[in-house]
Amino acid sequence: MYRLLSGTCLCVVLLNTWIAGRSLAALFDAEHWLSHTLEVIGQTQKTLFDVSTASNYSRAYLLTGDQQYEDDFYKSEKDINQSIDQLQHLTIDSQGQQDRIRVLRQRVAMRMGVMETAINLHRRANGSDADNTVVVPLLSESPDGGISVGYAIQQVELEERRLLETRYQESRSARRGVVAAFATATILDIVLLVLAFELLVRAQRARLELSERADQILHLNSDLKNANTTLEARVEERTKELQVSNQELEAFSYSVSHDLRAPLRTIDGFSLALKEDFSDVLNEEGLDYISRVRGGVQRMGTLIDALLQLSRVTRSEVQREKVDLSQLASIVFNELRLSDPDRTVEWVAQPDVQVMADARLLRVALENLIGNAWKFTSKTPNARIEFGSSSRGNETVYFIRDNGAGFDMNYVDRLFTAFQRLHGDREFKGSGIGLATVSRIIRRHHGTISAESELGHGATFYFTLGR
Repeated sequence: MYRLLSGTCLCVVLLNTWIAGRSLAALFDAEHWLSHTLEVIGQTQKTLFDVSTASNYSRAYLLTGDQQYEDDFYKSEKDINQSIDQLQHLTIDSQGQQDRIRVLRQRVAMRMGVMETAINLHRRANGSDADNTVVVPLLSESPDGGISVGYAIQQVELEERRLLETRYQESRSARRGVVAAFATATILDIVLLVLAFELLVRAQRARLELSERADQILHLNSDLKNANTTLEARVEERTKELQVSNQELEAFSYSVSHDLRAPLRTIDGFSLALKEDFSDVLNEEGLDYISRVRGGVQRMGTLIDALLQLSRVTRSEVQREKVDLSQLASIVFNELRLSDPDRTVEWVAQPDVQVMADARLLRVALENLIGNAWKFTSKTPNARIEFGSSSRGNETVYFIRDNGAGFDMNYVDRLFTAFQRLHGDREFKGSGIGLATVSRIIRRHHGTISAESELGHGATFYFTLGR
């Protein structure tokens, strides 16, 4: 009898254990799939957030031309691909969801490609108003008339929400099974009940974590709305600032071109009249004063011309085409040689250096660089100027080298700043704006410029031309 009772108790314990185990397994499986479904929904929201962020960065770049927005756009493109990869990994068990995600990936690729095309068009057009009227329509939700990215994401999310409801039901059913199993258990199952209770506590914690994730999704949605509002306000404010800056720049150029030249012409004209009409009255010192006045006026005219050129370089549109940089550099050098035929300067140019750049702006840059080399070798016997290129990693570096006066490398940081000169005007004439103009032209080509030199041993200027 004892053995029968023991066997019965053992069977009851084993049966209750088996029933409880099955119930708990069903609960954990339901909770796992519930967590998985919420994670997929959260990932769809993140993907939509990333696509919206990329769209906002592209719009911000088109409105402001700010390079930072373009860089942020390309960074967000990587985040979008990672989000879609994660979404595809999470739904690997559902062929239907895999098909929807493939459609989503195609629509995202199309949308990102169109936004990237709009950015490239805007960059080549230098942000003109006419260009924006062309590229802005490309940033619609569905430029090609197909389904939008938001709709594709919504289809994935709707399927997951359908599964979410089913899995909520399965979770509730599993919990009822656990309660029923423990309600029918006997005192012999107390140890098992304690263990099961601990497992239930863990399940509850997992549920709380899921609830916290749902709250985080709500916060993300709220943050996204706030970010969109703030970004739009910043873009509008930046656009107004750019409009005011452009108006001020136009007014400055007009003032320099017209208002400043008139009094200079008056001073120069009357000084010339004094010198010609009263040369017999003025002594040698007076004539020298007049010559100095005229020299200052002419130098002021040169500075105005240099400032206007710097302003035009800043505002002009970059038109890239195939340019023979070797030929262009030789043309500039020959013009210098014709203007000063008494000088003998050796010219060495690497042949057939081809680039894609704005020929007009590059000519201005070479006129300043080669002109500087011509000027600073004027007191050097056996003067030599060289043009060439070399490879540095994955880019090509172009250079202008001379064996002239050179400069102190301690002051190289001032070299490309307007009105900063490293040599006195009596030693070498100049406006102090030429290298600033060169620097802006190179930056307009998304390149870099640098220099190396040693006093009395010449200088070398290096520059790159971005794509």
